[in-house]
Parts: sequence; structure tokens; C-alpha cells
Amino acid sequence: IRDGNTSEEQIEIISKVINSTKENLKPLSVNFIFWGCLIVGMSLTHYIFPQFIQSTEYSSLLFWTVLPIIGMILTVFYNIKVQKKTGYETYLGRAIKIIWGVFNLSWLLTIIISILKDVNPVPDILFLLSVTLLITGLIIKFKPIIFGGLLLMLFTVYINYNPSINFLLVNIIGISLGMLIPGITLYKSKVDE
Repeated sequence: IRDGNTSEEQIEIISKVINSTKENLKPLSVNFIFWGCLIVGMSLTHYIFPQFIQSTEYSSLLFWTVLPIIGMILTVFYNIKVQKKTGYETYLGRAIKIIWGVFNLSWLLTIIISILKDVNPVPDILFLLSVTLLITGLIIKFKPIIFGGLLLMLFTVYINYNPSINFLLVNIIGISLGMLIPGITLYKSKVDE
């Protein structure tokens, strides 16, 4: 044992680091809650008012592209503000930022490909989101996000075997269970002293 620390002291130090990491991830939970509310709200709006959202050939595409891009801009500014307030960036925070940056780029490419091929992007986007959530949950060791990612992955498998299902309802349920509830759980998680 180095520096005179006992095994118990080392375990206590590791526990404190893990707990402070969870506390530092509260801004990530705000991102989950924001995106969960945005996507569920958009899905509900589209489900309740399909005649409005689908009023022209491109109105649905604009609705599902423009609002998320605005959401991305808002969350980028929020995350920059949080990082400036914190004054530092951890390796964990940087890894999570990279993972979600890759998700955003992949989302945009999926939208472009779906437009060019004239296919529905929802199953691909939900699968991409489920993998990103699962990776995030495993990295931060937070079971609700892991379960949320797994549930969303199951929804994606179900969509592929039952393509006649209403994607908007799947979006509402899948995003609520995969992002919104885990985000709220992460936000409310207490740090054990």
C-alpha cells in the first residue's frame, strides 16, 4: 500500500471520486431531460395534429429537422456555459462530449441519407440513440441510463419486426423510458457521503 493509505482508505477515496463524478454529471441529466421533453413533445404534437405537421410535402421533414437543430444549438451553448462555470473538463466529461458529438453527426447523416433514399429515419435514429445511451450509461456506471438504452434498443428491434406500428407512439414511449426518466433519475440522484 503506497503513501501509507490502507485498503479501506483507498476504497473510500475511490468511492468519493465516483460520487463526485455523478454529481458532476448533473448537467448531462439536464441534456437528457431537455431532449426527452423535446422529442416526446414533438412526437405528441405530430401524433395529435398530423394534418398540421404533414400539411405540405416538406413540412414534416422541416418539423423533424429544424427543431432538433435548434435544440442542438441550445444544448451546445448550455454545455459551454456549464464548462466555463466549472472551469475545467474531466476525461469523463470529454469522452461523453465526444460520444454525443458523434451521435449528432450520425443523426445528421442519417437524416440526409433517409431523404436521398426516401425512407423513414426513425428506426435508424432510435437504434443510434439506444447505442449512444447504452455506451454513456456503461461509461458513467448509471443503471437507469443503461436500462433506458437497452429498452430503446428493444423498441428498435420491435419496430423492425412490426413496421406497421405507429412510429410516433414508439418515439413517445421509447424516449420517455430511454432518456426522460433516466435523465430525471440522474438529476435527482443523491451523492452518498
